[in-house]
Amino acid sequence: MKLRIIRVDLPLRHVFETSQRSVSVVRTILVELEQDGLRGHGEAYEDKFYNANIEEMIDLLEECRELVEHYALADPVAFWRTLQPLLKKNPFAQSAVDCAACDLWGKMKNKPLWKIWGLPIDQVPDSGYNIGLDSLERIAERLAENPDWSIYRVKLGSKSDLQILQMLREKTNAPFHVDVNGGWTLETAVKRLEPMKELGVELLEQPLAADNFNGMAQLKKEMKKIDCPFPVIADESWHTEADIERCAGLFDGINLKLVKCGGLIPARQLIPKIKHLGLKLTSANSIESTVGASAISQLAPLFDYISIDGPLLIEKKVGNGVRTEQGKLVYPNENGTGVRVPFR
Repeated sequence: MKLRIIRVDLPLRHVFETSQRSVSVVRTILVELEQDGLRGHGEAYEDKFYNANIEEMIDLLEECRELVEHYALADPVAFWRTLQPLLKKNPFAQSAVDCAACDLWGKMKNKPLWKIWGLPIDQVPDSGYNIGLDSLERIAERLAENPDWSIYRVKLGSKSDLQILQMLREKTNAPFHVDVNGGWTLETAVKRLEPMKELGVELLEQPLAADNFNGMAQLKKEMKKIDCPFPVIADESWHTEADIERCAGLFDGINLKLVKCGGLIPARQLIPKIKHLGLKLTSANSIESTVGASAISQLAPLFDYISIDGPLLIEKKVGNGVRTEQGKLVYPNENGTGVRVPFR
């Protein structure tokens, strides 16, 4: 195979703010693998919370170049096992090359991955649309720019949280998936429970700091007292498979991101284990291009909730692939992950 590493900066349509950070440009890498005239693509983005740095990813992948370029891809599982000892300390870089290999393999098989893996895309849940923290006026503008979605994923973690939800509820009947990115204290979270019930929140993600497991145990008790109906999803609280086991009982579900588990192959191995623990499965992607969004979309039928709208949040188009139209995933008539990237 031939390996190509492409550095791409993704400017956002609007500054995207959470309780932890504000982003205007996302730094990413695309990995391209070519064999027999076919090309597969994978993507990884920079994330300081997980110590995922673009330059370090590129350096590590360069160290693997000789091995990759002497490898003839026939089975992406075997390829993943070959590279895993070299890349296991950097799951972001591992994910980019694994997704590229899976995409290439699907193109070699002349089928989309979802079809090879026997997954029914007519059972994909609706995707949420992400609305970042901002002034009430600008949040209303983001909603007006993207009307008629069946779900909105709302970032909270400010003093204006309830005003934000109340304002949005006046403008849409769609349910809300709330993501706090660990921005609440236990006291704040407990105070928010009843109002969120009344305002149509369907899901709550990472309400407390990543390491506040004692607080999560108390929050779950408070939720039970008032018969709170929505599940609580862990994101920042898990980095490894062992973390997921620790989250069971404290959370109701896991937000599974390919970059955190190392790609499509390890994700497929991890999903049955998550479900065996009785946890729901969500995939709410970070801001990434069509390459990353199309990769996770291949597993979308396995998820209970999804938000795969990253390409809609960025100005720069990076190829064609799976699209999200007002919450519906639209799969192209393409093989592999469905991605076509024009540059060489």
